[in-house]
Amino acid sequence: MEKEEDVWRGFRRLNIEGEVEGYLAQIEYVAPSYAQAKANTYQLQEFKKTQRSLLYGKAVGKTVADKENWVSMQPEVAESIRGVSVAIEREERLRWELKVAELHIEVWRTEQANRRLETKLI
Repeated sequence: MEKEEDVWRGFRRLNIEGEVEGYLAQIEYVAPSYAQAKANTYQLQEFKKTQRSLLYGKAVGKTVADKENWVSMQPEVAESIRGVSVAIEREERLRWELKVAELHIEVWRTEQANRRLETKLI
């Protein structure tokens, strides 16, 4: 008959492995959203550059500084900046969700290595 400690250890192993599977599933679920968020951030940053260039062509002013100032004051530029900000925030939130899941898996791996070492020592 198994000792209570061995039964508990087996239950704990199944529970932890189930958690790892959950973290792997979370990574699989979040990764496409993260990729899309990263692509959106890039597209918005490029759009902002294009928009500034187009506005620069319409800018009024005698000097480059005058034109840059005029472009910076346009509502379209402010809206683009807010859009990039929101995209970066979403991208970072998803990146950290992935990172947290990866860290949980690393903790599990460390626990497994420690358990194997403990078993060898006993």
